[in-house]
Amino acid sequence: MEWNRKDFRHFKRLVVKVGTSSLTHKTGKINLSQIEKLVRELADIHNEGREVLLVTSGAIGAGMGRLGFRARPKTIREKQACAAVGQGLLLQMYEKIFSEYGIVVGQVLLTRDDFADRRRFLNARNTLLTLLKYRVLP
Repeated sequence: MEWNRKDFRHFKRLVVKVGTSSLTHKTGKINLSQIEKLVRELADIHNEGREVLLVTSGAIGAGMGRLGFRARPKTIREKQACAAVGQGLLLQMYEKIFSEYGIVVGQVLLTRDDFADRRRFLNARNTLLTLLKYRVLP
């Protein structure tokens, strides 16, 4: 997660994808110091007037730690249970840390179908653009 912000100074909008391994320890527990570092970098960019969108994985990993899994679940129902718990944990953490920088966050959950169907795609796009208009970090 090393970057030089000068590389992005000409961009109006930045989409950042963060994977599970960047957000959690190997045990599955959330790596708070790594998330705080990420948020600090993104908050600085956002507060410079740029639009920032955060695409984050990690819900299963975050839920694993809370539910006591020591290894990644193998069944779909266990993965979905971990994701259901972990998604709330991640959003709560992002909201708390970004709010320290005066930034409101919003959650938009998308699936492949939202990109495959034109009407759903346009709805998702318009929602994201509206969030950005109000300086929300989706």
